[in-house]
Amino acid sequence: MATGLQEGEIRQALQEGGRIRNVLVVTKGIGRAVEHLAYLRASWRRDFLPLRTWNDRGDRTYRDLDRLLTLIRVEFGFAGCIPVYIAGDPELARYKTLARELPVAGALPPHCDIDLQRPEAAPPG
Repeated sequence: MATGLQEGEIRQALQEGGRIRNVLVVTKGIGRAVEHLAYLRASWRRDFLPLRTWNDRGDRTYRDLDRLLTLIRVEFGFAGCIPVYIAGDPELARYKTLARELPVAGALPPHCDIDLQRPEAAPPG
């Protein structure tokens, strides 16, 4: 069984009357680069599932957040709010299915020196 949603499956289900209910993006640092992975909750599947590559071989990550958001907004027609979280953010615990799958802490994207486990470390504002 597939472990995520592939673009082809999404496009077909949308043509058949399905819809994307919710979306969130998880951002993580990979070396000096930043990658973004979308999790979608679709009307034809139960949980938040990651966007996957063709043939379900791996997670479909994007280095360009604008490109990912364009795919979700224009190609998939999703007009709702899209929160963006940094991997390891304690707020991800509210998504129970994801909380079991995502690491408790992840590599922070470059130039992001906020300690996610200590909210008081965040800059004011």
